[in-house]
Amino acid sequence: MANREGLSMLAQELQSHHVTLFSTHGTQQALAAEGIKALSTDELTHFPQILDGSVKTLHPAIFGGILAHRGLTEHEKELKSHHIVPIDIVVVNLYPFVETARDPSASLDDALEQIDIDGVALVRAAAKNFQDVVVLVRPQDYAPVLQEWREQGEISLETRRRLAAIAFQHTASYDAAIAEYLRGPTGERFPEELTIPLGRLHVLRYGENPHQHAAFYRWADPSPACSNLPSLANCEILQGKELSYNNLLDLDAALNIVQSFTAPAIAIVKHTNPCGLACDDALVEAYKKAHAGDPVSAFGGIIGSNRPIDKATASEISQLFYEAIVAPDFAPEARQTLGTRKNLRLLATHHAIEPRAINTQLLLGGHLEARTVGGGLLLQTPDFVGDGEVDYRVVTDRDPTLEEITDLMFAWKAVRGVKSNAIVLAHKLMVVGVGAGQMNRVTSVQLAVAKAGERARGAVLASDAFFPFADGVECAAKAGITAIIQPGGSLRDEESIRMANKHVIAMIFTGKRHFRH
Repeated sequence: MANREGLSMLAQELQSHHVTLFSTHGTQQALAAEGIKALSTDELTHFPQILDGSVKTLHPAIFGGILAHRGLTEHEKELKSHHIVPIDIVVVNLYPFVETARDPSASLDDALEQIDIDGVALVRAAAKNFQDVVVLVRPQDYAPVLQEWREQGEISLETRRRLAAIAFQHTASYDAAIAEYLRGPTGERFPEELTIPLGRLHVLRYGENPHQHAAFYRWADPSPACSNLPSLANCEILQGKELSYNNLLDLDAALNIVQSFTAPAIAIVKHTNPCGLACDDALVEAYKKAHAGDPVSAFGGIIGSNRPIDKATASEISQLFYEAIVAPDFAPEARQTLGTRKNLRLLATHHAIEPRAINTQLLLGGHLEARTVGGGLLLQTPDFVGDGEVDYRVVTDRDPTLEEITDLMFAWKAVRGVKSNAIVLAHKLMVVGVGAGQMNRVTSVQLAVAKAGERARGAVLASDAFFPFADGVECAAKAGITAIIQPGGSLRDEESIRMANKHVIAMIFTGKRHFRH
């Protein structure tokens, strides 16, 4: 038994029901220390455990007692002829493989030593014969099962079947974590068969809408590096009411956006799109600029910060209504200020939020992104904008100025977080206009320009994909845009370049697009 939580309580009550207990040596000693007598499994097998304890229970005397069908004459005859005792309850906690594999100091041999063989076999055998055998693999199931036994005098077939389903899922997740660990960062990225190990964190109040059911699961990742990355699954919730499905989507978008910047950055997200985003030397100034980007849409939004929230920033944030904030941490004074808003959720990653963290995840073969479609699942590697300057080439007669280059690099990182067709207008490291989720690119430009108003004049533009026609560039030119960054690659690139040259706009191509559907 790797996890002995609640075990003494379970053992004592089982004995009160006149159940004879058998256990392996370590558990036997732990029970004895609690004054509970359990017989050794050696007394069932008449064979000692061997290979440093690797083989303890793999014996017909044990598996025959688990797998035999009660009431089946042939099975009962075989048990009797071989002096095998029927086993009615199997309690197993598997070796802590994932916990060991996550330890950066653990070697391959250390991890392999924690692959449970006997335990998994016992669980599967008991779960297969759930009609006759109760299988328990989680301490939280002990008390409800014992209560049912006390109240009804037995464990119902429905409960036994539910416990068997839990057991098979438990071993499936365990094996999936082992397979993922052994594949490692250099293994096959998309294997022919894939089981994704997940552990439930929360059952949510509802999904996107009140009539939908939802839950939040975490990857059971055995990688030591990925377990320390900033993510919603690893966040500590410091205050606020329960998070909703939509809150989590927006928080993830906010975290993903600010993770692209090394300078202090604040993103304000609504419906997974940034309505405000800015960088500055001081976090409070980054917040002010982000809020000024679209004050109307910012109301009720989600804030992401790549720096701990300080007192000055908290004071500004507290003046308005927001749903949640995710940041590396919150200063004590900031906690005190924001604590006056009892429903405001505060989430701390307790890890640096920076491009290097994303890069580490990619280098170590971190999690794939998953999207469901009818009847299946789409998997892909994450889209990422690195910390360094983006590779680009100037395609117009005029080169961008140094100031324009700075804003273009900022806008290029920002546009990655906007739904396609995506257009971002930026000026002085501040988003001043966004066009998102439109069916054609020129409409996205028009929306971004309309949102920016007079602030479009002198701003730069980032487009997540190429301009299929020159009309988008022409619209930007009329609004006073001075420089454009886009992937290029359209059959009509030359038309867009000519339009840019006509209006003395500097345009650069990156050769990489950032669609976000």
